[in-house]
Amino acid sequence: MSDQDQRLNALADQLSREYDYRGIDELEQEDPERAQEHRDAAAALLPWIDECPREERKAAFTRGYDKGRERQKARTAADMRRLEAEVAELRQDRDPDGLRARIRDLEHALEGWDRFMTGRVRAETAQEAPDWKSQAAVYLVRLVEAQRELAVLKGVQPSNAARERMP
Repeated sequence: MSDQDQRLNALADQLSREYDYRGIDELEQEDPERAQEHRDAAAALLPWIDECPREERKAAFTRGYDKGRERQKARTAADMRRLEAEVAELRQDRDPDGLRARIRDLEHALEGWDRFMTGRVRAETAQEAPDWKSQAAVYLVRLVEAQRELAVLKGVQPSNAARERMP
């Protein structure tokens, strides 16, 4: 068997393993037409692969990789600008009544439900309610209260009327 035939058979075997999850010899026994399709595809691809030197393939990959890295840097920079703008907006003195801090506290309380669902129960709750059903009831009551208060606070917008005005 010549070197060209060996390479052709190896490529057909690789295609067979990729697309049909078995070697070309096994596929030849089960489905000769499908095996011939892989051999025909290998015969069509092998001359093209031979014409493409390794350095050119590596250079093409490097160009694509560098281009993708540049795009990711630009995308990350844009995300950072957007996040910094959001942080600057949040840090403005637009919350005279401390509503944002209260909302953060309530959202943290809501996360407590996750702690219960994953089995991490606080010691205070374990003393209040000895079994898991009563612990769930305690957490559920707290969750409903926190959800109601959070909904009320999210509906309230801090007003500039609350600020003292200069005469």
